Amino acid sequence: MRTASIVAEAQPTVAERSASSARIVAIDALRGVALILMALDHSAFFVGAGLQAESYGGQPVVLQSAAYWLSGLLTNLASPIFFFLGGYSLALYAAAQARRGQPLQATTRFMLIRALVILMLDLTICAWFWRGATPYVHVLTSIAAAMIILAGLRHLLAPRQIGIVAIITLLIHQAWIGWMASDLAADAPQSFWQAFWLTYSYDTKPAIGFAVLGWGPLLWLGYALGHWQDHPALRQPRRWAQIGVGLLILWLVLRLIGGFGDLGPFRAIGDSPAHLLIMSKAPPSLSYFAFNLGIAALILAWAYATPQLFTTGWLRWLPMVGQVSLFFYVAHIIIYHLIALGLSQLPLSGPRIIWGYSAWLIGLVVLVPLGYWYRRQRKQHQRVLGYL
Repeated sequence: MRTASIVAEAQPTVAERSASSARIVAIDALRGVALILMALDHSAFFVGAGLQAESYGGQPVVLQSAAYWLSGLLTNLASPIFFFLGGYSLALYAAAQARRGQPLQATTRFMLIRALVILMLDLTICAWFWRGATPYVHVLTSIAAAMIILAGLRHLLAPRQIGIVAIITLLIHQAWIGWMASDLAADAPQSFWQAFWLTYSYDTKPAIGFAVLGWGPLLWLGYALGHWQDHPALRQPRRWAQIGVGLLILWLVLRLIGGFGDLGPFRAIGDSPAHLLIMSKAPPSLSYFAFNLGIAALILAWAYATPQLFTTGWLRWLPMVGQVSLFFYVAHIIIYHLIALGLSQLPLSGPRIIWGYSAWLIGLVVLVPLGYWYRRQRKQHQRVLGYL
């Protein structure tokens, strides 16, 4: 009788299972949002419609019409969400493995293999189909490097301590970038490894877009927060709304005072009001992260408040995209490359942004069914496809 009672107590209740399911659906939906917006950014880029709403190295930004830069503000949400939830998902996986009695080393092995798979995909398929002028070490390489570092940190530090390391690294990086500001603004030559770890460069071979020590802390911070996933407060829409508002207040303060890693400070005299929203993405500034993650937290609050939209409603396809994130990412580069090749054979007239959105929608018509197909395949071949 006592044994049965203990076993019963050890099992999650219906309410706990429901809360866990809602949490995962909300996270998958947010990741889906990031991937859909990333697809818009890349589809527009492939057809020659630059949606720039960020600065690089503190160099001046000349904004196009509002349709372009407002679209760019939307697509800027993608990368910070992608990095942060990359770590959060690893925490979910680690917790599931621990519940199954798997040793720490098994999860570390999974993380290292997955990082190597991600690296290989970025340096082969993604590089071959990227339509830039030079080979490009893109977001996946930075994620893979951050994952490898995280795999080591897990054996040395508790999750809370990893979160502290992430914050300290982020702050040191911001201070370091402030020290390098004049060289970056002058577009001074950089070594590959300086760009890889700290800044960015389109002149190195290959070009570097996402500095590991600039973006990696978001992944580590997501991992640390993911270990508090069962805390009741993190399931409440109000709490995520509060986090979102707090981050946006931090963004406004940082933006108004300028400096500290923000290489494109807002100047009340000389800048348009829109430039208040134009922050440094490469290397990333703290204001850039605060703004985009603040909005992401508000989206997550919405996802928690309206779960039916993502389970039985018209947005039920969005969590699926988040569930097959790596496959979707690689597939979208191939699909939009091919769509752009097809469009290049046509006499395109009118604003390029129209064709960017058109290519985006055409690609989604292909990518969403493809995502459902891949999810079925992964369930059937988990042993092999589980790393993708």
